[in-house]
Amino acid sequence: MKAKLSIICSLQSNGSYFALCPELKGCFTQGDNYEQAINNIQELITETITQGYEGLDIEFLTGSRSKIFSEYEVAVERPWASTGTM
Repeated sequence: MKAKLSIICSLQSNGSYFALCPELKGCFTQGDNYEQAINNIQELITETITQGYEGLDIEFLTGSRSKIFSEYEVAVERPWASTGTM
């Protein structure tokens, strides 16, 4: 299964960056710089999607980047998908 998730990353007045994924409720974080904020939000997205499921594999496939908006295609591999069981 693939899904497109948006990441909005903005510079704060204190010089840090705030990042959020609007498609996932409560999925937001920050970082000291842009790259750290993006890494933090990707980790949080992975934790949010896999919460309660063992064996899910998350991969950030492609991304378009600007300083304000990033969009990533995310592949979620479910181990039970081929067998039809959970």
